[in-house]
Amino acid sequence: MIAPRSAFVDIRGSRRHVLTWGDPAAAPVLMVHGLLDHAYNWDWIASALTDRHHVVAIDLRGHGDSDWTGRGSYALSNHVIDLADCVHALGLDRLHLVGHSMGGHIALRFAATFPEHVRSLCSIEGVELPIIRDQAKAPKPYPVRLREWIDGQRRDRRRTPRIYADVAEAAARMAAHNPGVDAETIAHLARHGVTRTVEGGWRWKYDDACRNRAPEDAHGVDLDEILAAIACPTLLAYGGDSWIPEPSADRLARIADHRLIRFPGASHWLHHQSRAAFLTALTDFFETIR
Repeated sequence: MIAPRSAFVDIRGSRRHVLTWGDPAAAPVLMVHGLLDHAYNWDWIASALTDRHHVVAIDLRGHGDSDWTGRGSYALSNHVIDLADCVHALGLDRLHLVGHSMGGHIALRFAATFPEHVRSLCSIEGVELPIIRDQAKAPKPYPVRLREWIDGQRRDRRRTPRIYADVAEAAARMAAHNPGVDAETIAHLARHGVTRTVEGGWRWKYDDACRNRAPEDAHGVDLDEILAAIACPTLLAYGGDSWIPEPSADRLARIADHRLIRFPGASHWLHHQSRAAFLTALTDFFETIR
């Protein structure tokens, strides 16, 4: 792998950490990780793209080495404005946008909101988030969802992060939750995903408050409007053995220019489990963009 450059973008006194690879004059690729993940998730893919692209991977607020912004500040719209601020600060334009899971959904929203900045979009299992699917299956009125969110925020205040004796113990827990991902990948992600506590143990870097999804994020109507507003060529990637269902035909029909590719045997982290195949699909996709 090619070691990235590390930098911070100041957003109104709050820092967002970014990793960069390649020539800043080359065509830009912006990569967005998923919930409770971090920018080093993209090391392998970014390294392979540096011969033709300037790659930027962002640590979302409350994740990785970016600042925590406090409970109640992790709605999807907050992440989208951070992307917009980082794109502006870094002078990125006509970029290829790649996101995984929640990051893929954030990428959809950014592409729909700022179509003039996005040359192409790749969303890895990021169209319908669990909160959207749950709302569609068992609709709850907004006041009910709002109260549940507030109750969740209060529970989170009493929650203490799990402490691990060492990085190896944290990696073992990650491996247990992600069967099928090789040990080398798990070790790399765990090493960059934990931080040492003052007591001497290790905890995950992310803010636990990120887990509690804002009630506004469940709006399926918003998603329909987002998909319909995406103007760029769009690649949707799904694992053949993933617990994430593919979008419905109705959802897909709203994206004007899209293609969906499946990776047999892969699950939610398909860009790790089928890395070579995904990289081939992504680079082939980029080659079709003019």
